[in-house]
Amino acid sequence: MSPTQTGLIIVAVVVVMAMVAFVIQTIENQRRERRMRLLLLKDQVRRASHLLHTLPEHYITREIRDVLVRYLQQRWKSILLLENSPDNRKQPAELEALAGQALPVVEHPEGSMTLHTDRQHAERTAALLRELYQFLTELQAGGMLSGLHASEVIYQVKEAYTRTRLDVELMDAIEVENGRGVAAALPRFRTVCAKLQGLNQTQQLDRQLYEVGTHIDHLQAQVDEDRKAREKEERQRQQEEAAKNDRFKPGVFRYHR
Repeated sequence: MSPTQTGLIIVAVVVVMAMVAFVIQTIENQRRERRMRLLLLKDQVRRASHLLHTLPEHYITREIRDVLVRYLQQRWKSILLLENSPDNRKQPAELEALAGQALPVVEHPEGSMTLHTDRQHAERTAALLRELYQFLTELQAGGMLSGLHASEVIYQVKEAYTRTRLDVELMDAIEVENGRGVAAALPRFRTVCAKLQGLNQTQQLDRQLYEVGTHIDHLQAQVDEDRKAREKEERQRQQEEAAKNDRFKPGVFRYHR
């Protein structure tokens, strides 16, 4: 074998090895890209599922649920193209069943002025609503949510967030009542009640308004009683002071011849 033939064989081997390395690297890049795409899709699914299943039922409207369900259906469709496993194939059917369910009728808790059980509960809900708002604005920016539909759903989220913050204001008013008394708390309750009335365009807050209004009436009656008691004490004090002054007033003496 001549040196030229040997050189050509070496060159051919190098070219073949380079081509094999290129193919292997291309396959590895595609596999890595597929894995990263799958991880991103599953992370998006976790985010939307968390919002769908963690938000209080009071705040899950049909429009909000439909947006989250449709988004999840689209994500799972893309996942199945990358990973067509039995577990993944079950998800679209479960979402379809959820979309067909009627929304539960959730009443405001009887005897409670607030929807949330405590401040931590309300703050957690507020954080979820902020996350949902961010999620919806991202969908809108990405063209995945039409302008009119986006406006309606985002408005519902803002309204729910406002209601949650009003629950916190009610809890503040309760703390003021317990710490500083009825008279200091009454204006706070009235302010929150007025704000709730402004949100009650669909009469969904009637029960909460009843609870707050009943408490306000109770506080007002107590304030009136306290005022009457103070006025009575003041009258008694003034009468006692007047009687005391009369006893020490110089008398008029007459002398008879």
